[in-house]
Amino acid sequence: MSPPLAMKFWLFRRSGRHGATGLLSAEPGRSPGRTMSTESLEHMMRSRVRLFLRHTWLVALLGTVVLGGAVWAAIYLTADADHMRIAAGPRDVKLVQALSDLITRQHHNLHLQLVATSGPKASAEAMSKDQADLAILPSNLDDSLNWPVVAILRQNVMALIVPAPGATRKGKKNVKIEKVDQLSGRRVGIVTGSEATADLLDLVLSHYGVALAKVTVSEIEPNKLADAVKNNQIDALFVAGAATGQAISSAVVAATQNGDAPTFIAIDQADGIAKRNPAFDSVDIDAGTFGGIPPTPDDSLKSLSFAEYLVGRKSFSDSSVAALAKALYSSRQSLALAMPGEVKIEAPSTDKDANVVVHPGAVAYLSDSQQSFFDKYGDDIFYGMLIFPVFGSAIAGVASYLRSDHRTRRLRLLQRVLDLVRKAHAAQALAAIEQLQIEADNLVIAIIHQSEHEEFDETVRMSFAFALDQLRFAIAARRTAILDHSGSTTSAGTSTGAKAAAA
Repeated sequence: MSPPLAMKFWLFRRSGRHGATGLLSAEPGRSPGRTMSTESLEHMMRSRVRLFLRHTWLVALLGTVVLGGAVWAAIYLTADADHMRIAAGPRDVKLVQALSDLITRQHHNLHLQLVATSGPKASAEAMSKDQADLAILPSNLDDSLNWPVVAILRQNVMALIVPAPGATRKGKKNVKIEKVDQLSGRRVGIVTGSEATADLLDLVLSHYGVALAKVTVSEIEPNKLADAVKNNQIDALFVAGAATGQAISSAVVAATQNGDAPTFIAIDQADGIAKRNPAFDSVDIDAGTFGGIPPTPDDSLKSLSFAEYLVGRKSFSDSSVAALAKALYSSRQSLALAMPGEVKIEAPSTDKDANVVVHPGAVAYLSDSQQSFFDKYGDDIFYGMLIFPVFGSAIAGVASYLRSDHRTRRLRLLQRVLDLVRKAHAAQALAAIEQLQIEADNLVIAIIHQSEHEEFDETVRMSFAFALDQLRFAIAARRTAILDHSGSTTSAGTSTGAKAAAA
């Protein structure tokens, strides 16, 4: 005869403590030692967790710390490394690389990624197609006004250079060109690789009433300038770029012949052109600015200038642009040394009536209103400190509720066992005893299921074991008493019948 289910439960709990295999210990095909080792480990872990959960305020404190750490991690990851894509043409690749190296050394969470393009128009197109976050664009490009300015990288100037007299053209001496309108019918070579374009040349010529169609325009690569001048293939050179940059200096050297310096055509109506075209400014180029031997120009030269902008997308993070602006403006000298004569970083005007719109991130840096970490998140931290205790109390309440809820369930189960004990003592028939046995078996199953969801401690296990023992003994004793009473009643009836028959 197999032991009652209550005894199985008691033996199962005992085996968990003392290592006995018992009736419910090992499964087929598994070693008892391994089974008990795994169960012991699970029991130990659950006991530790239960012991920890008893300390409500400790749970609340650690829960608050974990929640605060999660918020801080979210803020940190949000402000983590920004990768900024910058579109630039061939002339500005070196500048982007130098700027990227400086920023990488100074800011671990800010990185520039070059998006190489064929020129300013392609860079503007990359911005329009969301292929870049930043771009280097000249102010004379209409598309440059579509995005706010982060910084002025340099001021480009235009130079109309007349090569020094050299060989004759078809047996005649070259006619000296001194004014823009004298370029009509002449050959003008646009130096490629510089900021000079046919559109810029047309802007100047049209202001003086010279149609571009009346000028023979050709594009000349920098390494072919000297041969073009020597072979008298051009009457003037048109070049644009930084006043002290390589493009104009190389053109001046190429236009120098037999030790004679070239001359320059002044754009004497630069003020009028600038008023008609806000993207340009008139500029007086000081003598000797272009270098050369002898120094050029030999006197102050009137010309036009236009800015080279670093623009950014309006929707791009203000904090990231502010960090970029800080790195850019604080590294002006380093960039100037890395690219001599090519870079002269300036801040755009932040006045409301300025010609350009400045990016809010750059404005924040230039106006010293850039927010620090605590400026940006101080209010969140303050309110978080007010809210976290509420979460802590909530966690403590939940832990207390769960603990009390588990205790209530245990007490209900234990009370049901005690109720069955009382019913067993009061049972008058075997049918009632059998029904109590079924209820006892179901109750044991419920206790086992509860123990799987909630690890019972030693006191609870002993309480259930003692109550189940009492229930088992009460049922067994009452069954025996009923059977004995039935047997004695039957014997007494038989004896009475025998006596009556004898009489």
